Amino acid sequence: MPRRVQPDDLATLRLVSDAQISPDGSEIACVVTVMDLAVDKYRSAIWLVDRAGQSPRPFTAGTDRDTMPRWSPRGDWLAFLSDRSGSDQLWAIPRHGGEARQLTRFAEPVTSFAWAPDGERLVVVTRAVQAEGKPEPETDVVRLTALHYRFDGQRGFLHERRSHLWLVDLRDSQVRRLTDGDWDDDWPAWSPDGKALVFVSNRTPEREWNAASELWFLALDAEGQVSELRPVVTGSHVALLRPVWSPDGQRIAAVGHLEAWAGSARHKRLWTVKPDGDELLCLTEAFDATLEDTLLTDAFGPTRPGLAWSPDGRWIYAQVSERGAVHLYRFPVEGGSPDCLLAGQRRVLDFSLNADGRWIAATVADPLDPGTVWLLAADGSEARPLFDPNAEWKREVDLATPEELWVPSPIDGQLVHAWVMRPIGMAAGERCPLVLSIHGGPHAMYGWVYCHEFQVLAARGYAVVYANPRGSQGYGEEFLACTRGAWGEADMPDLMAVVDAVLAQGWGDPERLGVCGGSYGGYMTNWIIGHTDRFKAAVSMRCVSNLLSMYGTSDIGVYFNEWELGATPWEDPERYRRLSPLTYAPNIRTPLLLLHAEEDWRCPIEQAEQLFAWLRRLGRTVELVRFPSEGHNLTRSGRPRHRIEHLEHELRWFQTYL
Repeated sequence: MPRRVQPDDLATLRLVSDAQISPDGSEIACVVTVMDLAVDKYRSAIWLVDRAGQSPRPFTAGTDRDTMPRWSPRGDWLAFLSDRSGSDQLWAIPRHGGEARQLTRFAEPVTSFAWAPDGERLVVVTRAVQAEGKPEPETDVVRLTALHYRFDGQRGFLHERRSHLWLVDLRDSQVRRLTDGDWDDDWPAWSPDGKALVFVSNRTPEREWNAASELWFLALDAEGQVSELRPVVTGSHVALLRPVWSPDGQRIAAVGHLEAWAGSARHKRLWTVKPDGDELLCLTEAFDATLEDTLLTDAFGPTRPGLAWSPDGRWIYAQVSERGAVHLYRFPVEGGSPDCLLAGQRRVLDFSLNADGRWIAATVADPLDPGTVWLLAADGSEARPLFDPNAEWKREVDLATPEELWVPSPIDGQLVHAWVMRPIGMAAGERCPLVLSIHGGPHAMYGWVYCHEFQVLAARGYAVVYANPRGSQGYGEEFLACTRGAWGEADMPDLMAVVDAVLAQGWGDPERLGVCGGSYGGYMTNWIIGHTDRFKAAVSMRCVSNLLSMYGTSDIGVYFNEWELGATPWEDPERYRRLSPLTYAPNIRTPLLLLHAEEDWRCPIEQAEQLFAWLRRLGRTVELVRFPSEGHNLTRSGRPRHRIEHLEHELRWFQTYL
């Protein structure tokens, strides 16, 4: 008989990601990540799966963290990142056997890399300041002169450690710095002839307070020295990412938009441009969806999906977020309608295209499957799963299946997309407690993907309701942007309508309602309990409570708050006050649990501390749980024991007050 899911099943899951098909299309390399609770860390191994799906096998031992496998252009080497030497460095193994070779020894981790077309060089991205070793600081006093001095997930201060490009030789492991300066460079992509790179940077004079990501061009001479460095598409308005060259080298494709200040409140569209910066064209102007994965969950492995250009130059492949799912599309370069190659109630986490453009490998998940490697024909004529590392676990457990709802909004009648998971083992005629979960962003989405938190709640007897209110991705750009300057005010009615629609079915207990959420979902949790007493318990995770202080303490506070609220704090302090949940703290009567990471630079812990202090002084029921040495992504990539304990605290609170 299947058992119920437990919090520590996180340590049982084998999360697969980064499916990379070999150039000849015969094998797929992927990453399988597991938790090791004995040492409280993750271990990742690279696995190989043949195209028939027969005999998947580990290619690396998995005693450390091996990630980001990438085949050499001829398929004779597999390069990857590994922390086996202490931090993520670049390694390579011959495809048909041999010892792994360490190619870099930077004092800082390597974050990404790309093979040159000749298969003898690689470009890497790292924050290192020299090829080996680390210079000793003259003092531990930090002098800051720029706004971007830290970033969530990065330890220490950034002003001394900018991300730059380095050239690595496969034959002798010699490294050479390619870029420098007080800015970050990323997403390098080689030209087909191997003589140039295009990469992403923000070198605008206003980079301190904008979110621009420009395209830059770098040419190399025969000795690997930089012979030319110039802009391709630049300006404080530019937000382009994930560049890739056309097979003939005549154009560069990228995704993004030309309203950098709007951030994720605008769709990422598909663009092409000539390497000299001429003829910047948008290929998806009439396509009302974003070309990225915006689906949130707490169960995924490391991945870094990009674009892929077909070898014949006719198509560009990309992920698309729509209606709670992430699908794989191909877009015609010369105009016309795109083809959806893999649709349905699922999430395509990543994908890769083989050298002749016939086959695609992808990692695919759905609400009952944390992730499986799939093989697709590039024309969409075939799609089948190959490797499911959790098949045995799924047979052991009883998983809740989401039911889809479309609920009219009380604001304008527009249908709001929502789901409900009924409790495992719920008897006929029984009423159960109901927990509303609110996603972060605000411009992200919930949907058709496995979520461990939801399964644990359903296993403990709670119905879980989740929705995509206005402001969410997946329902058009107008719907996406309508929370600007109206946080809480615009989306709370949608969420309450969803709760009411579920209660109207008659099996949910209106006297045992809970609410929870993380990041923007934490903001909304705080907002809701400051505006209604209908919820009997609340859990606010990595939350926002004071938009005024967030402006100055968050790593993105300046440009994010200015766009989302439509003003700076000194231009409209009343708006910041009106939209801050802290303003309504005296109204809060709902027992509140605050869960927060101490090194969260996105929504700093002072946001939880302020609300905690106000509520304690007011004599309300509130508790603050702090997680040391963790950042904003605690529930997705934090230390294994902290992730499990985080879930247990959430369960404890709901069990106490519901």
